[in-house]
Amino acid sequence: MDELLAIIKQQTSTIEQLTNELTLLREQVEYLRQKLYGKSSEKVVHQSGHLSLFGEENLPEEEADLPS
Repeated sequence: MDELLAIIKQQTSTIEQLTNELTLLREQVEYLRQKLYGKSSEKVVHQSGHLSLFGEENLPEEEADLPS
């Protein structure tokens, strides 16, 4: 009887761990789905020496965002 209780406790612990892991994985999937398909801001990279089709000019704060 004690053996059965020990097995039940072990299985309960395993179920709790798997439930927590499943919850974490679902959150990760939702986060990645949002990153892939969700709204995003597209930033236009202006290169010096190139004319803009829309008459926009580079602003100093835009150039600070560009990698060196």
